[in-house]
Order: sequence, then C-alpha cells, then structure tokens
Amino acid sequence: MGQIYQSWGPEGFRSYSVEWGEGGPIFESTGQIGREYLIPGFVDLHLHGAYGIDTMSATAEQFEALARGLSHAGYEGFLATTATASVASVKEVLNRLPSDPEILGLHLEGPFISRDYPGAQQAADIEDAPSGPSDWDSVLEDPRLKVVTLAPEGPHALDLVSRLMKRGVIVSLGHTAATYDEARRAFEFGASHATHFFNAMRPMHHRELGIIGYALSTGNLTCELIYDRLHVSREAVGMLLKLIGPDKVIAVSDSTAATAMPPGETIDLWGNEVTIEKGRAVLADGTLAGSVITLQEAFANLANDFGPEIAIQLCCLNPRKALKMTNRPTVWAVLDQQFKLVEVKRFSAS
Repeated sequence: MGQIYQSWGPEGFRSYSVEWGEGGPIFESTGQIGREYLIPGFVDLHLHGAYGIDTMSATAEQFEALARGLSHAGYEGFLATTATASVASVKEVLNRLPSDPEILGLHLEGPFISRDYPGAQQAADIEDAPSGPSDWDSVLEDPRLKVVTLAPEGPHALDLVSRLMKRGVIVSLGHTAATYDEARRAFEFGASHATHFFNAMRPMHHRELGIIGYALSTGNLTCELIYDRLHVSREAVGMLLKLIGPDKVIAVSDSTAATAMPPGETIDLWGNEVTIEKGRAVLADGTLAGSVITLQEAFANLANDFGPEIAIQLCCLNPRKALKMTNRPTVWAVLDQQFKLVEVKRFSAS
C-alpha cells in the first residue's frame, strides 16, 4: 500500500493511497485518513520578486535564482510581474527574462492604471492606454504576455481590453476608480479578472457599488486575492467566497523583493523607500507595498481559516485553469498537519 495523504485526486478532495509513477502520483481511494496533505505545486499569477530580487531590475541569472528559490517553496511556476514603468524599462525586463520552465510568462501591471489608486506604483509613470500604433506594441504583442492589469475607465482603455482579449491575454481590472457601469463595460469588452481584489480600487458604496460591487453581485470576474491576513480581512474573504464561489478566486502572493528579508530592513522598491515590519512591507505613509509572503504562506493561512480544500483550489487549481495549463502538474508538495512544507517532488512535463 502507498502513503496515505489527503489530496485533490480523481474523486475530489479526500484521502488517497498514493504510489509514485514516472509522471507523478497514482491515486487509489482509501478509507484511512491521511495525516499529511499532498497538493499540486503553486502557480502564482502575480509576483514582483522575492529574496532580495526584483523583477524590474533582475538579470537573467537572478530570474533563474528566483525560480529556484520558489521551487523550493513548492512552486510549479509564476508570472514575472512588472511595476508601472516606462516602455523602455518593460522592454528591458522582457529582454532579460530567461526561458525557464518555472517562469510562465509576464504579467504587465500598469502603466495604464488610475492616478487615484496607484498603491506603491510610481504615479509619474502612469499613462493612458495607446490609441493606435505605439512603442508599446512589441510588449503587448509578445507571446510571453499572459496578464495585463489596467484601469478600464481611462482613455482608450476599452479598445486595449478588446485588443488583448482577442490575443488570448487575460485582462485584469486593478488600480482603478471604475464605477459599476465602467466595470460592466470592461467585462463586455473582454475583461475577465480583477487584480488584488479589494485593494487599490474604488471602495463599494451603497449608491455607487463600483468594481467591487460589480464583481460581488455578478460573479463575472475572477478575483485575485492576497491572503497575508493584512491586505484583506478574513470576514471579507468569507463574503467573497460565499458570493462568487471558490472557483472564481485565485490566490496570489503579490510578493516583492522584500519577501524573506529580515524585519527592520529598508529597501528601494520602484523608487519608493519600503520598510519591512511585522510581516509587512510599507511605504513611509503606511501604505502596503505588495506582500512579504509566497503562496506557501498564503496556502497555510487559507487552509487554517477556510480549510485545505479551498486552499488547494485557490493556490493550485484555479491559477492553472486561468493559464490553460492542461499538462499534469510537474510539482507536488507534501505538507504536515500544520500545513508546513515537508517535501517537494518534481516530475517531467507530460
């Protein structure tokens, strides 16, 4: 008999006896209760860096070091995510981005966002979406581009939404002052996601629901969630899961170079002075500047607060579905009863 794990297998989330084949786990139902958890590797759609490495300045070697570090944390892959910057800076990132099986592509966050909700993004680099041929064309047409975060209320933004949707790029609404109707129009043009939901967007009001109310009341948008227990409260996440369902929520780290750095450390992040304190990275005014967690910590938080079945969906299955990853997972992580990482197993892609 194989090792007994609680896992997401052919019959959903339950206990299985697991044998290991060349391509990964072979599941067999069992009535025994597993003491450990076996989960597919994490897939992170929104990651700016970690371990002192920032995607905006990383060399090819540093990108590969970032990928190796994340693989030891149970990652199967991630989207290297840019910050709001000039087109020249973003092109440089693409030029340095290596061909690595764990780097699944690029997430362009900005510069086509709202000046009212920049978060930690550099407001000076925010610009309107291009209305025709522009210097951005080579970036927007790069096959490695998988996700674009933008504010749909800006000039020419809906034209860009349509253009990206036709190319199969995920359009995610974020750093936005969009009203309910503006969010609805963006969905009609092809937007399908919302970036770090609840954060850096117009708050919901009973006379103007905004993008938050649109997403919660329609279920039309798949919502990114940073669950470090700082960006969003447990109660808000419970409401989100209840209203739109766990199939429409994707956990992201929004990790920055500050992740895994010691408390009290101060770093430069996209021209901002950021201090690491009490498990958070903050600007001088207290604004959260991304997170200092990986999906490993997000999984543990979700599993403890909402159960491991929900955590597997949000951290492992839903992001794979969003990126249309049809291959079997190449990474499997073993977790103990406290959801701490015990072992990472890797297999060849099939």
